[in-house]
Amino acid sequence: MAKYLILILAVWAPGWLVGQTAERLLSLEEALAMAREQNLSLAIANEGIATAKAEAKELNALWYPTLAIAGEYSHSTTEIAAVTTIGEIGGELLGNLAPMVENNPIAGALLDGISDVQLRLPIVPRNTAEVGMELVWVLFSGGRRVAALRISDRLLEVAYERYSATENGVIAAVAGAYWSLALAQQLAEVRRTALALHGEHLRQARRLEEEGMINRAERLIAEVAYDECATLLASAESEVRIAAEGIAMLLNVDSTAIVPTTPLAIPRAIPCKEELVAHISTAPAINALRSGEDIAALTLKAERSRYMPTIALMAHQQLWSSGLDKNIFPRTVMGVGLSWTLFDGLAREGAIARSKSALRTAQTAFEKGQRELHTAIDKYYAILTTALEEYRTQQTTIALAEELHRAQVRAFNEGMATSSDVVTATQQLSEVRLAQLATLYTIDTSLATLLMLVGKANSLTTYFTAP
Repeated sequence: MAKYLILILAVWAPGWLVGQTAERLLSLEEALAMAREQNLSLAIANEGIATAKAEAKELNALWYPTLAIAGEYSHSTTEIAAVTTIGEIGGELLGNLAPMVENNPIAGALLDGISDVQLRLPIVPRNTAEVGMELVWVLFSGGRRVAALRISDRLLEVAYERYSATENGVIAAVAGAYWSLALAQQLAEVRRTALALHGEHLRQARRLEEEGMINRAERLIAEVAYDECATLLASAESEVRIAAEGIAMLLNVDSTAIVPTTPLAIPRAIPCKEELVAHISTAPAINALRSGEDIAALTLKAERSRYMPTIALMAHQQLWSSGLDKNIFPRTVMGVGLSWTLFDGLAREGAIARSKSALRTAQTAFEKGQRELHTAIDKYYAILTTALEEYRTQQTTIALAEELHRAQVRAFNEGMATSSDVVTATQQLSEVRLAQLATLYTIDTSLATLLMLVGKANSLTTYFTAP
């Protein structure tokens, strides 16, 4: 029998061990470091930088010449040729012979007949082919190339600012998820402590009921309170699992058995409101909007430059040909060309109108972003300062609730209080402890949000470490 038991354990135990997930202790600083390396939003933002660099290279290519190899085959329905007469070709020679045959009518008629004979001299055959190399180098484009160069710089600035804004957002989100998990675990611990207090009260109530000191209703009150607290504990533990899944997703890890080691706490200091407002002008989101406004202005300038002519250096080098006489068609041609569009169906006017609208939109978005950021700072700073005041008040409230609970427990054991009094005191003690944890969560997340808004989220951990 023993060997069968050993065999069953040998088969079942490895699977059971694999299913167990070891707890992972994780500080806030470690969580933020993991997010910077593994967060998918940051990976997407980083690809945005790579895309902007590629677009910048594409725009900067306007400053370089284009070199291409082109081939052509053509078939003409008629042969290109020069038609002339012998008299036109040898007019001087025939003119010298005319005096010599002046007295000979037959020879004169023959000479006139020869002079009128037509000759057909082929220049280009009906079938021709050519392979050549063509170079075009724009020398002047009315300012389009300069605008494109500046737009490429702004595109890179926008990409980097968006990455910075994304990084700040990820830091705030990870900190919020981290503290949500810490809050959920501490709330579960408060519920667990409350359940132990209710359990102790229930045991006392059963003992007093057996001794005839209280009636059955008093014991049932204690039992109902215990069952309700057990239900609340189960719900709190479910919230812990949900919070763990949330931070695991942000950190892009599979394990959800994460145990925060940085508890909810009062920051050692908070930035003053004036300092936060001063950082609005350099916040990543505002910088991105400012660069977007610059791009819109440069695009408008580039569209207006389409009214100007384009001047380019052109060159053609023939590599191979068939049917093209090099004495007529040179192998190498160089020159300067000018192209000036006088009318294009009002396409330029439409492009300029569109660019003006885009510029007005960018300017409005920049102004709107500044106002919204200022409003958000006012909002979260008020939440932060209010929560700090509430926390100081809750310290006294918790001390009072603890004292009232001890008094009610002593009074109940001495028969001077009812079971409802003890249950109420226990519930009040749990609620004020839960409220204080919620206040700490509000303080910490509000600070993280404020730092994120002004692009200073990287300094978040310094507010929870010793100076």
